[in-house]
Amino acid sequence: MTTMTMHIDAPVEKVFPFFKDPKALADITVMETEYFDVKETRQGTGTFFSWRSKIAGIPFEGFEVYTDVVPNKHITEKSSRAMMGTWDYDFEPEGKGTKVTMRHHPRSFWRLPPVNYLMALAQSRMMASFAPQVKERIETAGTKPAKSA
Repeated sequence: MTTMTMHIDAPVEKVFPFFKDPKALADITVMETEYFDVKETRQGTGTFFSWRSKIAGIPFEGFEVYTDVVPNKHITEKSSRAMMGTWDYDFEPEGKGTKVTMRHHPRSFWRLPPVNYLMALAQSRMMASFAPQVKERIETAGTKPAKSA
């Protein structure tokens, strides 16, 4: 499991909707990724989307679904791809801002120690690149996505 925590200078009521909206995150992804078939539900649970990307020149496709959404507190996102696994996002008020904790749980063969180590290293680097972009977007531009998926 890979974990990262960040502070965003915005109230949880502004941060949570950004993470709940797959279209808001679409243009912040670390790799060039195409999002399509986005279907949002009002409550969040059941929201899903498909994606296409290339990793080291190898094409990948996947399907993500939000399996647990607790407004302003928690989101669980499960992927059809083992390398993407499951992501948990927890939100807590912290001063005038929000503490966001992201946890990645790999599945399948990624749990083999040498492969798991490499995957954890890659996920840590992706999180380190992703987090500042999310923080900046929310703190400066609000929760509206810059482009549609």
